[in-house]
Amino acid sequence: MAETKKVKLGCIGLGPRGAGLYKMATLLNNVELYAVCDKSDEALAKFKHTMEVEKNVQGIQYFNNIEDFLKSDVEAVIVATHVSTHSDISIQCMEAGKHVLCEIPNISSFEEATKLGKAVKAHPNLKFMVAENCCFWAFINSWKTMYEEGLLGDVVYAESDYIHPHEGEFDRNPDGSIKMTWRSYLTSIHYLTHNLGPLLYILDDTCDEISGFIPGFNPIEEAHPAPPNGVIMVKTKKGTLIKIFIGFGVHHTCRHNFEMYGSKGSLEYRRRKETQEPGSLGYFKSIPNTKGEVVIPAFDGYPGASEEGHGGADPKMMQAFVDCIINDTKPPLDIEFGINIALPGLIGEESFKNGGKTIKMPSVEDLIK
Repeated sequence: MAETKKVKLGCIGLGPRGAGLYKMATLLNNVELYAVCDKSDEALAKFKHTMEVEKNVQGIQYFNNIEDFLKSDVEAVIVATHVSTHSDISIQCMEAGKHVLCEIPNISSFEEATKLGKAVKAHPNLKFMVAENCCFWAFINSWKTMYEEGLLGDVVYAESDYIHPHEGEFDRNPDGSIKMTWRSYLTSIHYLTHNLGPLLYILDDTCDEISGFIPGFNPIEEAHPAPPNGVIMVKTKKGTLIKIFIGFGVHHTCRHNFEMYGSKGSLEYRRRKETQEPGSLGYFKSIPNTKGEVVIPAFDGYPGASEEGHGGADPKMMQAFVDCIINDTKPPLDIEFGINIALPGLIGEESFKNGGKTIKMPSVEDLIK
């Protein structure tokens, strides 16, 4: 029997997200943990201790510059750096002949959308996938199946909230100043991919018209100079209306909320009291004689999965990336999908600056042709 191919997997960026993903890669099939890269020697040393001592994983190569990392035999790379560098580093990896799983948002401008899209098209033998892990949540895939089976009918309206507030006192540097992250300088509605992505994934749809709205004040300007709260309204190609609220500057429990309202059925997630189990609630014409909601035990996590790795979503996402390399198939979340879920945040901010004016979403095909 022929030996099953193993993909030599690497990672650029060992912040919390990159380090977390690469540790979860120990759960993957057909993978060799090959090399990691970070410009911080301290981050490299800390991660090496974690892998070799805590995880008992030996043989990983450690690099502190991208050029040397890309000269190695690594075949596929997780790009988990600062959001403003995602596009350029992804292109650099592809030009070195590496497959790419890029964290989100994968672009920060229209120019990057065109540049990255053209780079992906210029390397047809390489796989590029966006790391929108929320599309791999258990309940999202349950909802997708229910939608595809016609249980919802035509989805008229959908919405999602991403609430990620600062908890308690702000983190501070040794000198007492507030510790800033890349999110501090990112207009919050740019970071809508965790919410718009799953909805477009379920509906197999794209955006057509976009409006953006930002409150007239910033309640946490000292820690988040960029607007931390905002709303995007989308009309899709299929005619569905979608509302996305991103709230980094509100006082609430960290959570994602999702709702979909269709002509034959509706679904809601986590719109209940904190004392109750999270899950899905359904209302379906197809279930006769029901009165009120149907409780569906579909959560973000998968049965038997630990809470680590977003309930199993992260390893499933990375396994899908590895599988498309081994099987030479189209990535489930390709460059077109990545641009379709990232551009609306940029367009939403432009809309806000023009009084909430509705702006037409450009054709992704035209942007990258």
